[in-house]
Amino acid sequence: MSNFSLNLRTGFLISNYLLAGLALTCLTLSKIFSVLTGGILIAGLVYCYALEYRSTIPVTPSKKLPSSTWVLLLVILLYLGFGLPILNLISGFLVYLLYTRFIFKTEFNDYLFGYLIAIVCLLIGALYVQDLAFGLVFLSFYLVLSWCLISYHLMAEQVSSRSSPKLFINRGKNQKLSKTLLGWSTGLVALSFIMTAVIFIAFPRMGLGFIALNTSSPRITGFSDVVTLGDVGKIKQNSSVVMRVEYTQNGQPYRPRSRILWRGVVLDHYNGKTWNSTLNNGFSLSNKPGHGLNLFKISRPTEVVEQTVYMESFDIPYLFTHGIPVFIDGNFTKLNMDQGFALKTERTQAGPRKYTLVSEISDPNRTYNLELPHPDNTVFPERFLQLPEISTATKNLAANLTLSTNSAREKAFNILNHFSDFGYTLEMENDPDKTALEYFLFDRKEGHCEYFASAMVILLRAAGVPARLVNGFVGAEWHEWGNYLIVRQSHAHSWVEAYLPGVGWAVFDPTPPDPTQVAAPDINPLTQTLDLLRMNWQRYIIRYSFNDQADMIQFFRSGGLDAMDSLKNLTSFEWDDIWISNQKWILLILLLMVGCIILFRKRGFSPPSSQAVFLYEELQKRLEKNGIKIKPNWTARELLHSGIPDQKFKQVERVIDYYEKVRFGNKPTDVNIEKEIRTALGSI
Repeated sequence: MSNFSLNLRTGFLISNYLLAGLALTCLTLSKIFSVLTGGILIAGLVYCYALEYRSTIPVTPSKKLPSSTWVLLLVILLYLGFGLPILNLISGFLVYLLYTRFIFKTEFNDYLFGYLIAIVCLLIGALYVQDLAFGLVFLSFYLVLSWCLISYHLMAEQVSSRSSPKLFINRGKNQKLSKTLLGWSTGLVALSFIMTAVIFIAFPRMGLGFIALNTSSPRITGFSDVVTLGDVGKIKQNSSVVMRVEYTQNGQPYRPRSRILWRGVVLDHYNGKTWNSTLNNGFSLSNKPGHGLNLFKISRPTEVVEQTVYMESFDIPYLFTHGIPVFIDGNFTKLNMDQGFALKTERTQAGPRKYTLVSEISDPNRTYNLELPHPDNTVFPERFLQLPEISTATKNLAANLTLSTNSAREKAFNILNHFSDFGYTLEMENDPDKTALEYFLFDRKEGHCEYFASAMVILLRAAGVPARLVNGFVGAEWHEWGNYLIVRQSHAHSWVEAYLPGVGWAVFDPTPPDPTQVAAPDINPLTQTLDLLRMNWQRYIIRYSFNDQADMIQFFRSGGLDAMDSLKNLTSFEWDDIWISNQKWILLILLLMVGCIILFRKRGFSPPSSQAVFLYEELQKRLEKNGIKIKPNWTARELLHSGIPDQKFKQVERVIDYYEKVRFGNKPTDVNIEKEIRTALGSI
């Protein structure tokens, strides 16, 4: 670090191109540009940097270059005439402006226009990217933008803001950027960020769900009203996180000990290849975020917990539930429940969603004791006894498994036990001459959850027991450090709900344990740390709410009660009491203030001097070599009349005149005059 050396021009260029690179990274993270396109655009920036470093660009634009107005009109035409995505068109327009402002410039102020374009790209990223990666890009952008503005100001001291490329293209090469300046500027940026964070925490919150944009978030197959047999098996091979869930009971972190099933889609109609939901809405409720909705009453609750669910950015309208929901609240204005007790919002919401559940989770094998949310003889039980065309062998199997049984419960357990000898696999091969379920039941006898659950539903219905298929997730990964549940796509699961008279809808899971889940190794510390950072980013940045503010105020209020009392006593001038109760804090603050003063005086903070100052300093060095003793308190005029030899007087006077006019008279620098002065200095 002691050998650190960077001239102003190079630092100025590096900060400008870093800022543009971060802007393009924002557009890539927002999925507007593919990773390949983003990489090509950033490579183009690197090439432009090489050209500008060699002073090849910028150049004055040609009159033949399309103006930004014409390009903007083209964007509007493409949108209105061809229906192209408006966000992609705007982003392409921004990239065009970004590149043209690097290659072509009419004046030095054009750099500021480039900063504005980069900020707009950052805002687009803020709308469409809300994960930890954007947080890191934002912090980098914040720091680099500060460097850009500082170096721009230093460059502007040497050239006029209206200077053409010919005047500023080579400026700043002889002016050094000190590590002190970079250190102090970085420290000030960090301090301003801390102040911004304090404002973020304290500023009043309000729900902004109504301005959420309908982004092109990826869908998860298997969670819609139509599901093809095999869809769930496909997503089980993806380890992406779907949601993270915090459990609390009586305000304290809580870890459920029983099996966790997150209920999602309920499907009732099977045609031999696909499952459909033909269930209408049971009811619709309007929700006011922050107030929430009461759902079901539990007569004798034994394990009631609060679950805070942080959804990742997936295009899923369903709200997953664990247990029987008693209360729900979230950033949605309407909640629908279909006749299968599946919850979903009125429309797909963009971006990560957060919602809160209060649920009874004591019995994982039971769901609802009602047949339907509202009695409907046209739906129950006929809708849950529907069968596609099935083979005689399948009918005979259902009859044989339930031959000696008298109750729906016995029938269900006999059919469940039939699958005890079946195996688990995600690699499915079907016989073209047989249906997928028939081949699974009688030949292959191994598969994944969809096949087990579908086969059991068909056998139950063939035996006269109302049943339905449920797609959701099984909770299998607990984050020990953060005390929350991680639910991944690989945790997707299908199971059966059968209606038992006198009991209600009961859960049956015929699928044997997934070997990959049972033998899953412990999460390594790096993975745990990264996931905890992502969770906290969602929890305390993206989904920071008014309730969080209230909790934080209460925390500081209870933790800083003594300090508040001391502040109240200031009006009574009870300084002794204040010192006794807060002496540790007072000493710490004074120590920090003294340390800052010492560091400031020791290292100093002075911006790099302009080129005129360097020329004046060079003049002083040459005069001292010629035997002229210069006193530290001399002004430039006093130096001029300190006995300069006549043969060198005019050269010295020329340097001092130029120095005073630039340094104190705000005269713009002149490259030609500086060349003449350097020549004059050579003769001193």
